[in-house]
Amino acid sequence: MYMRPYLFVFLLFISLTLKGQDSLDDLLGSTSSTNKPISTTFSSTRIVTGHSVEMIPKGVGEFRISHRFGTIEEGFYDIFGLDQAKIRLGYDYGITDNIMVGFGRNSHRKVYDIFARFSFLNQTIDNSTPITLQYLFASSMETLRYGIKIPFMQRFAQINQVLVAKKINNLSLQIMPSLMIHEYDNYDRNIFAGIGGAIRYLVGKRVAVNLEYFGRLKHKDDGSQEFEKIFKQNYNSLGIGIDIEAGGHVFQFHFSNTNTMNEQAFMFETNKTWEKGEICFGFNILREFSNGKKSKKEW
Repeated sequence: MYMRPYLFVFLLFISLTLKGQDSLDDLLGSTSSTNKPISTTFSSTRIVTGHSVEMIPKGVGEFRISHRFGTIEEGFYDIFGLDQAKIRLGYDYGITDNIMVGFGRNSHRKVYDIFARFSFLNQTIDNSTPITLQYLFASSMETLRYGIKIPFMQRFAQINQVLVAKKINNLSLQIMPSLMIHEYDNYDRNIFAGIGGAIRYLVGKRVAVNLEYFGRLKHKDDGSQEFEKIFKQNYNSLGIGIDIEAGGHVFQFHFSNTNTMNEQAFMFETNKTWEKGEICFGFNILREFSNGKKSKKEW
């Protein structure tokens, strides 16, 4: 019952991508290399918090600093959430143009995370390949000390995600069906599903706005206290952001109802809601590193 609206959106998205454009000018203007992959579906490898289909070129590394503050509702009392700040430091690397890996460390629950992303299809300028298709494998390990022994599978989480994206002129769309394997205390199910969606629109030569949403597919309500904690005390994640590119830097500023940065937390454990004004400010700053080679992107 909970899956039907998400399934409808997914099928609608796929049908739209197959229609495509009739001319090259509809996409990026005239070009002699019509079968080349399009440039810059998204501004960065992350949209707000989740992954985009943007890849790091072979041999290029990317250092990312991500900050998330607490809710802004307390105003100057805690400097609009500054007193509740969380941070993630991460480094991503392009093994090939179609394979990238990365790792990071989050202050939230002292979580370490790793990921690998694989690109199978790349949308082309002539629309002979109408979509970009990728697979994301991510895992995380919580290392926070509680004073009692916590089972391994309650600290570990694995995420499997398919990313399907389409760029149409200045508009980019992406959909992300996801599956998580994780164990919660006293809950007998360990597989959780969700679906995400994102929109990016280029409003200027170096400025883009983004919208990112992750919805959870709930299990059948068994009336347990654990179901209440997992599904009713958490919310779907919604983020709105702006990207600004300046030389080798990309600055991303956003507002969201989550201030966590690993997939398990922001996709399935968001405990704040826009309806109550629980909005968090955050930003990402990234810098590319390479041996005399930089990614050449045209927004």
